[in-house]
Amino acid sequence: MLTDVIVVCTDGSDLSKKAVETAIGLAKVLGVSVVAMTSVTGRPTHVNGLEGQTAEVQERLNYVKGKAIEADVKCELVAEHCQAPYQGILAVAKRYDARFIVMASRGLGSFGSFFLGSETQKTLAEADRPVLVVR
Repeated sequence: MLTDVIVVCTDGSDLSKKAVETAIGLAKVLGVSVVAMTSVTGRPTHVNGLEGQTAEVQERLNYVKGKAIEADVKCELVAEHCQAPYQGILAVAKRYDARFIVMASRGLGSFGSFFLGSETQKTLAEADRPVLVVR
């Protein structure tokens, strides 16, 4: 398991790709590694890393891995099975004792989550470490 890391969350969207690029750039400058994670809800846990994950999950995480390789930044991939995405994000950050979390905010949903996506709001409210929100 990597140590001294930044956790970056991806859902495969264009905005999350921007968060990935930001996280990798910061990791390069800070001389740390990246843990790329995506939350997987509604499916049982797989024990063999990406093996057994859907093609969509594998594609999301392999995109990050490719960007990390291009930047010469160490990267570990995690498909975190959880009930809600923010719970998965927080679990991975805690497990890796991440310096901070980088994530995108879509700004979709109800009026209360107009400026930040609801999962971003929940992550910010519950996180015990800094969260960098990329818009």
